[in-house]
Amino acid sequence: MVAVLALIAACSLAFAACILLAAKDGYRSWRSPYPTILPRDLPVAVTRARPIGSYAEWFGPDDYPPAAIRAEQEGAVRVALLVGIDGRVEACEILAGSGIRRLDRGTCRAAVRHGRFRPARDARGAAIVSRFELPRVRWALPRDER
Repeated sequence: MVAVLALIAACSLAFAACILLAAKDGYRSWRSPYPTILPRDLPVAVTRARPIGSYAEWFGPDDYPPAAIRAEQEGAVRVALLVGIDGRVEACEILAGSGIRRLDRGTCRAAVRHGRFRPARDARGAAIVSRFELPRVRWALPRDER
């Protein structure tokens, strides 16, 4: 009986730790962001958000949706991102879809997972939420070099 209670307590602690991790920041890598409509009434930025590094690095071979690879699907997607005050991507809006839903969602998923910015700033220099439009993201299958 004591062993069963100890097992239940251990499982409860592990579950609580997972909840705390998810509530803190770990949820970003777990969630699968669905494309949404970004708000249009954002504060006016004096300094725009700037990507840290090259945004092309956010979309690597590991981010290509596996089902799209199996179906040999390619396409290009344009997205707008909602950049939070911490410089992380909070949400994604499809501006011009590829016509392939899994590529559109894969673009948002990779942008939310990997996107990092220097946040936009207002006139007082405080970080503010802002919108950032990415150029076209092109999903192309790797070609065999023969």
